[in-house]
Amino acid sequence: MNTVKIEKEIKASPQKVWDIISDIEKAPDWVEVMNSLVDTTDNPVKKGTVYKERSKVGPKESVTTWRVTKFVAPQIQIHECNEPDFKAHLTMKLEPTHGGTKLTHITKYELMPNLRPLGWLLETLFVKSAMIKNLNKSVDNCKAIIEAK
Repeated sequence: MNTVKIEKEIKASPQKVWDIISDIEKAPDWVEVMNSLVDTTDNPVKKGTVYKERSKVGPKESVTTWRVTKFVAPQIQIHECNEPDFKAHLTMKLEPTHGGTKLTHITKYELMPNLRPLGWLLETLFVKSAMIKNLNKSVDNCKAIIEAK
């Protein structure tokens, strides 16, 4: 799986950051590729929450289903997606710092897992650079929203 890791210091308490990243209904406000939340079993999220999002990476819009598989407040959340065309493992980890909170956002993903040679080629040529750009922008958006409050 490819991995994109983003770390940002946010000038806010871990609880304040946690509250924002746990509010799945507000995720389209900061997650760059998430156009809308289609459905969720819980808000804020918790372990076992299942949600569907409409997102667009490149020219293709899709609906993906995610499940929160780990939730230890206010330290770590893991969300997993197991679609036929896309598998992903998202970890959001918070650590207190002297100036606020360090948010570590790690996404491991695999495009077209059943067609690996083609999926690997698309990841290498197109998807990885878009993922890095979009995930960096998402974490920057999250930071800006939190620090503006």
